[in-house]
Amino acid sequence: MVQTTGSELRCPLCRITFSSTQDFECHKASPQHRVNWLIHWYQSQRNLLAGDKNGVEIYHEGDLNNTSYDSKTGTISVLLQPGDEKDFNIVIRNASDKSAVILRLIESLHASKSITLSDKYGVTKNMKFVRILPGIDYAINCHVESPTVGVESVPFAFQFKSEDDNIFFIVRTFEVIVVDSIAKDAGPVSPFQMMKPKYCSLHERGDYIPGIPISDEARTFTPRNIRLEKYNYRPSLKHIASKNFIVSKVAPSEKEETTWLRTLMKSGLSEKTYQDWFQTMLWIEEMQMEKDIQFYSMPEARLKKVQAQNYSQAECVELQVLGLAEKRPSILRGDSVFITHYGQKKPVYEGVVHQVNEKSVYLALSYQFMNRFIDNLKVSVEFTFNRHPLRVSHRAVVLAKELSLTNLLFPEGPKSSPPPVEILPFNRNIQGNKQQMEAVCNIVAGTSKPAPYIIFGPPGTGKTVTVVEAIKQVHRRLPSSRVLAAAPSNAAVDLIAKRLLEHVPKAQMLRMHAQSRSYNTIPAELLEISNVKNFSVYNMDDSAMKGYRIILCTFVTAARIASASFPPGHITHVFLDECGHAMEPECIAALAGIIENDGQVVLAGDPYQLGPVIRNQQCFSSGKLFTSNGLDKSYLERLMEKPIYQPEHSQHNKQVVTKLLNNYRSHKDILKASNEMFYNNELKSCGDQVLVNSLCNWEYLPKRNFPLIFHGVKGKDQREGNSPSFFNPLEVSCVIDYTKKLLDSRNPKIHGREIGIITPYRRQVEKIREQLGKARIGKDIKVGSPEEFQGDERRVIIISTVRASSDQLNFDEFFKLGFLRNPKRFNVAVTRAKALLIVIGCPQILQLDKHWNKLLTFVRERKGCCGASVTEETQDYDDILKRFDMLNLQESSNHFAFKVMRRTHSILHVISKILKLLKTKTTYCMQNTHVIVSFACKRSF
Repeated sequence: MVQTTGSELRCPLCRITFSSTQDFECHKASPQHRVNWLIHWYQSQRNLLAGDKNGVEIYHEGDLNNTSYDSKTGTISVLLQPGDEKDFNIVIRNASDKSAVILRLIESLHASKSITLSDKYGVTKNMKFVRILPGIDYAINCHVESPTVGVESVPFAFQFKSEDDNIFFIVRTFEVIVVDSIAKDAGPVSPFQMMKPKYCSLHERGDYIPGIPISDEARTFTPRNIRLEKYNYRPSLKHIASKNFIVSKVAPSEKEETTWLRTLMKSGLSEKTYQDWFQTMLWIEEMQMEKDIQFYSMPEARLKKVQAQNYSQAECVELQVLGLAEKRPSILRGDSVFITHYGQKKPVYEGVVHQVNEKSVYLALSYQFMNRFIDNLKVSVEFTFNRHPLRVSHRAVVLAKELSLTNLLFPEGPKSSPPPVEILPFNRNIQGNKQQMEAVCNIVAGTSKPAPYIIFGPPGTGKTVTVVEAIKQVHRRLPSSRVLAAAPSNAAVDLIAKRLLEHVPKAQMLRMHAQSRSYNTIPAELLEISNVKNFSVYNMDDSAMKGYRIILCTFVTAARIASASFPPGHITHVFLDECGHAMEPECIAALAGIIENDGQVVLAGDPYQLGPVIRNQQCFSSGKLFTSNGLDKSYLERLMEKPIYQPEHSQHNKQVVTKLLNNYRSHKDILKASNEMFYNNELKSCGDQVLVNSLCNWEYLPKRNFPLIFHGVKGKDQREGNSPSFFNPLEVSCVIDYTKKLLDSRNPKIHGREIGIITPYRRQVEKIREQLGKARIGKDIKVGSPEEFQGDERRVIIISTVRASSDQLNFDEFFKLGFLRNPKRFNVAVTRAKALLIVIGCPQILQLDKHWNKLLTFVRERKGCCGASVTEETQDYDDILKRFDMLNLQESSNHFAFKVMRRTHSILHVISKILKLLKTKTTYCMQNTHVIVSFACKRSF
């Protein structure tokens, strides 16, 4: 199996690229490749090799404490505490009533110091063969021990020979899990069971009894200049998408539509296809959202009456929702929840969400429901998702076509070179920053018009500072200007608004919130400039909105301006901050119907940091449908691929883009790996030297004056209950240990608010928070995913990578999860730290990814590693080859193949079973009575 990349050959097993066929052929004969092939082969057949055969059974004796057996994989797991040891027996039973078998060999497939097997007659030492008669047991003693926390897994092959000379194998994997009290407490509380979606109806108005809407005062409606339609998808599209847009698989009545869609996809994104391209993706993304929301249905739930002193605007009931704080599901004020009495399908009642709390929501249902309500009423609950963002996105791409916003969607370059301007910055700190000053001056002068101007802001380079300064300068120097400043999240918009308040009169600014935003989440200093009244958000009249020179809101809320009756050209400047984090149609919602073709649009962000979160893999740019321009590619990233924004001779066109180069956040060593991988090594560390060097002499650093630690942990990624999210208890323990050490430091003193803990999986976030709470050290420490740290920074960042087995990496890559197959998440995570970065993970897994491997190599070279072995891979290949050779393996065609035996339990029989199970994922050929098998690599060896 070989991958071809351009003119290069790549070995997927060893992850090495070769420039010539000769080099590749030499590599195939190397011990490294041969060993990786064996690992490849073994992992692909692991479950079948673990099966009992020819009447021979292998199992552990008795019901032992802290010992478990997985019959599917043949894994015997032993749980220990550091320094403990344990002895138990493995029983080989000949359950056949006809013939004896000969136990010839017991060989571990690689060396281990923690696990030792021994037996009475010395088979484990290759001293003797043992003949096991029918009905007889033969005992093997297993001794396990480990002085340190971690997981070690070693396969042992038991080779048998039947009396008719048939050789066969049974493999048992011995797994030693050494945990401390924290790791044990953070372990699974219940076995993992894949959660199945529950059937949910799609409720249309008229099918249910409406709930009580949020007060009319908060829902002041005004005439709309541009209507917001429903934009529902066609039923046929759902069926076509379920067949992956393959013409031969759809119904005859859908073939014409499918052919048209395939032609659309083949032609690619252009001005002509823009509307159909994005609307199709928005619809199939919505289909995935409909599936996902079903997982949160509650067949049995209890409702309680909400007392008037807790909420008085309507009579409400309270519904407890597990996972609400983690947005699982995501519920906003104004959303609908559908209720039926337990055991009944009709009638269906709509519950309008009036208030979202940390663990519950307040629902207002019809008077008909409330008149018969009693506390603790048992009901069934179905959740919905808010379609409003999808609807405004649809309208945006439709308007973009109708209004011919070519200059914004497919810009070709500025029409002229206006004279330069000079400014006196409000923020005097940027005077010494050439790039920031250049960006502000160009924006004021409009050098990019009619093309958007891009502020390319790598981590910590002050792009939001630049955006704020530019808005202030436009406001002061261009009296006729009207500015819209938007960002994907409320937090990002609030930050801009607070900084503008330092120099812009309150009467000229409007912080416009969506109705879904809770009054309690609005910063106090912004209330005076916000659309709030009587402790709730209301829709402001169009004429009132016209009077403000600066309006600030999220991308989706900006669509409210497109619906208003503003005259053409009223908004002269639109600033989109952090726009790399949103889908392109969401960004266009803040442009289409708001700004004219000759207006000034400014985009600020970083295409190498987090992009949009997309659920449906059919919408990915890396897929086979919407190739190169999926929903996961942001508006910013797509534009930066255009020729006018590409650097020429390492220099960008200063009229249209400025790349900020001064990093004010991180120590130079923390910045180094990311700088080289993503930013052409152009970033300069310009942070406060006292701050960024403040932990260079921390007592637990493996190397003084090098503020990076890679702590190797050979843990185990696990799941529990019906949660699909992974966690790693051993890494939880390591995170808590480092956190305690940081907080106990006296010189320098480190506060909880200066520590951030990043991990890619929601369940790991929960486990870490739980253990911080039990240790009473969780106050002020932020724990979250990379998305929650986008735009944030901390003096110390601890990263828990979680992954400990490579069989899940393809799963991560497919769904764009984790760090290990998502370079943007990696980049965000490793660039949040100011003075100290601590990475906790399994080195053998992390080095499989080129980005993590580069960081790991850098830390290793600088002697910043500790914990489990993080040295370069130095397996004794000859030793492994010798072990496999003892098990009767032979070399064939620069790979390894098992010699085909004649009997039904030969390796050929095993492989034929695999081919039946995995026929779509396996290729094989037979040459000279040898079998060569190629599989996708599944698990670390």
